[in-house]
Amino acid sequence: MHRVFLCVLLGLGQPAFGYSIYVSNEKDNTISVIDGDSLKLVDTIEVGERPRGISLSKDGKILYICASDDDRIEALDLETGKVIFNLPSGPDPELMTLSNDGKLIFVANEDDNMVTVVDIEARSKLMEIPVGIEPEGIGLSPDGKWLVNTSETTNMAHFIDTESLEIIANVLVDT
Repeated sequence: MHRVFLCVLLGLGQPAFGYSIYVSNEKDNTISVIDGDSLKLVDTIEVGERPRGISLSKDGKILYICASDDDRIEALDLETGKVIFNLPSGPDPELMTLSNDGKLIFVANEDDNMVTVVDIEARSKLMEIPVGIEPEGIGLSPDGKWLVNTSETTNMAHFIDTESLEIIANVLVDT
């Protein structure tokens, strides 16, 4: 079964028509581009090994891609369809989210049990935050003050303060 992750370009000051839908294709190392009006495939872009989570830059020009088997985040220029730079991550980046100001990426790295904080402009790791076994899900609160990461194996939700970058709570979500 193919896993896919969606990122829809809506709410970015674009008209209600003319948007694109991006889908990561883990099995064939591509990103599919689907026309938002016709819902037809319009392009397939080759990217790194085993693309998983994707996130759109705040200006809508770059699609960040977790290239899981390459242990990096790729920055895909949406105008040219080319990867223009890579960002570091930990081993097997699964999913990610951007800070509200678009300067940081928070990455769930499944193989080292860490959330990596990446400075986009400096193109470097700021730090790694130890979390539960096999971190996968990740999301940011609407106000950007905390991040939540879920661990696939331990059934925990780890809440991280985005200012101090420290875990403020661990919550068992399934028994």
